[in-house]
Amino acid sequence: MDGALPQHAGVPAPAEIDWATAHGDCHFANLTTSGPTLLDFEGFGLAPVGYDPALLYAYSLPPQTAARIRAEFPILGTPAGHTALLVVAADLLQSASRGDHSELTEHCAPW
Repeated sequence: MDGALPQHAGVPAPAEIDWATAHGDCHFANLTTSGPTLLDFEGFGLAPVGYDPALLYAYSLPPQTAARIRAEFPILGTPAGHTALLVVAADLLQSASRGDHSELTEHCAPW
């Protein structure tokens, strides 16, 4: 984060980050419609608090879906959630610099 946030999100890494257990790859391809149930735990581990909702938010296109994610996960409106959004934005922008997820880069800029 010390390198990725300044390089890809244009902000310094926070001095303090609260950590929590996270799925680590929370997007709609890893959610079932019945339940819902999370699938694919290969990214499971510690991440900034709010990382999973922030990642789900980042993958939420169109805007109506993103608005629903924001409403369902109020953590995204807290300081910890803002940190998680920045980390996710930096992650996605770093991936985009390698050719992945280029369709999401325009949505990462306003965070």
